[in-house]
Amino acid sequence: MLTASASVTVMIEDINDHVPVFTQSIYRAVMSESYGVGASIISVSATDADTGSNARLLYSLREQDLEHFMVVSVEATNTGVLKVHKVSQLSTTYN
Repeated sequence: MLTASASVTVMIEDINDHVPVFTQSIYRAVMSESYGVGASIISVSATDADTGSNARLLYSLREQDLEHFMVVSVEATNTGVLKVHKVSQLSTTYN
């Protein structure tokens, strides 16, 4: 079986007093070539000591990760969902 791996850096955008912190230092997910465009790979979350609208977090990716992935910020849960943007040709493990 052919496999490959990739690292994707998810960043948090937050403009106010407190720095947000991911709830895990590393997230790991496994996906296969059967995942289609838009399929969810993994959810990530962070905490922020700010309150109200100041606690809203926006998740983003590095430019080089945008070819194959996208991240959607879910305001209701303050999470980010990593999704497939371009289908890979191999079964792949993403970190």
